[in-house]
Amino acid sequence: MECVKFDKPSKVEMSEFALREASGLLKTIAGSRRADESVKAVFHRLSRDLKDWSYGRIRAVWYRDHRVKVRTAEIEQLRAIVNRRVEDKAAVDELAELRSTVERLAKYEALLQRIDAEFFSPEVSAARDQVGSASGLLGDSSVRR
Repeated sequence: MECVKFDKPSKVEMSEFALREASGLLKTIAGSRRADESVKAVFHRLSRDLKDWSYGRIRAVWYRDHRVKVRTAEIEQLRAIVNRRVEDKAAVDELAELRSTVERLAKYEALLQRIDAEFFSPEVSAARDQVGSASGLLGDSSVRR
């Protein structure tokens, strides 16, 4: 059996990898550009999020200027921003799903009352309780009880 040796990546290769990752993270943080937004405006928007980064550094990393060396702390900072935004989006999606469920329960309650209020009174009462408790969690008083 032959033993295959792999060479460790050189510092140049690691630096290029770090620069590529940092550039990708910057573009993820920037998100989609509006139709009327220039790349320069995107850099200014990013400089508001990355207060300790200069405009020139953001630009150089964005375009993967080979003269730039990206520090580990900078990559960690970018990763933290991306992760925070992913978590925030997940929380917003979860709230939207809960609001949708509350609205469906309210419609269900109204439908059951219209069909036969006396027969479906236990279900109507249960739906009303669920709508009320979910609305309380959401802090939403717009859903009819």
